[in-house]
Amino acid sequence: MTFGDGPVGGKTVLDVGFSNVNPTLHCPGTILGAAVMENYGRVFGGNDKSDFSIYSHVYTESVSAVQYSFYQEEIELAEKIGVDIARYLKETFYSRSNILGPEYMGDGASAPFDEQFPMAFGTGPFSIQDRYVTEDIPVGCHIYHELGQKFGVKTPVIDSIITLGLAMVGIDFDQTGVTLKELGIGHLDRAELLDYLENGNYKEEA
Repeated sequence: MTFGDGPVGGKTVLDVGFSNVNPTLHCPGTILGAAVMENYGRVFGGNDKSDFSIYSHVYTESVSAVQYSFYQEEIELAEKIGVDIARYLKETFYSRSNILGPEYMGDGASAPFDEQFPMAFGTGPFSIQDRYVTEDIPVGCHIYHELGQKFGVKTPVIDSIITLGLAMVGIDFDQTGVTLKELGIGHLDRAELLDYLENGNYKEEA
């Protein structure tokens, strides 16, 4: 896993935040694959639960379609705000290695759906109470949701992941999720936010 571009800088911290692939991949993969995860090693004969991986055992064309839709909502948010996000072609999502393939292993790296992906065996998650849900939803998805509300961008796929996560783990992410106010940017308009991100000029809340 040393053939990608290595560390790549972003213009602002928000460019970097949008480019974090964890919510995009982990949240849909875990939520949509919960039944496979919980049955793996329990009723599926001969499977060792410790071998489970959402990449190896959950990712399919339908899951990739949800992940890609999630990503499109992120792109629309970033562009509306005026920042950027790491760019991936649509077809890159449609493999077991997904966008982690080119990110970590270089352009063209892909694990087809019709083949096993042993490199990912044992990477989990092994419970719905995993950081792929309990961290990536309240920290990642919830911030996207609030940015969407603030800047008038609809995020139906992201919102659906939050809602299903709430039902599965019993945590009200609307109450526990990280907010723009907590980050100190809830009161900033677009121009003020960009000035803060790009130049460090921070306007205090009135």
